[in-house]
Amino acid sequence: MSKIGKALQGALMSGAVAAALTATSAVTATASAQTVSCGERQAILETLKERYHEGRTAFGITADGRLLEVFSGPSGSWTLLMTRPGGQSCLMSSGEGWRHIIEEKPEDPVA
Repeated sequence: MSKIGKALQGALMSGAVAAALTATSAVTATASAQTVSCGERQAILETLKERYHEGRTAFGITADGRLLEVFSGPSGSWTLLMTRPGGQSCLMSSGEGWRHIIEEKPEDPVA
């Protein structure tokens, strides 16, 4: 887990945010064996904005209806957040070096 991810996880575990965390907040992510913290969405968004200056960069809906979002900041920090239909949000990953690019779409080979 990156320094930012560890610090964000620590921020989530402290103060008022700790009350929003559920008993299932320590889930192991199978791909990287990172600890995933879950809690109330609004508290997580406030922490990302106020402490890390991260705003939503991209989002999409998964096949099972979960909201997947990328938040990034001017320093290049980034956080991947997943929110279940019931409202619980989980920090899936975080890191540094985020770059926002817009690549040209390839031409449609059928057209």
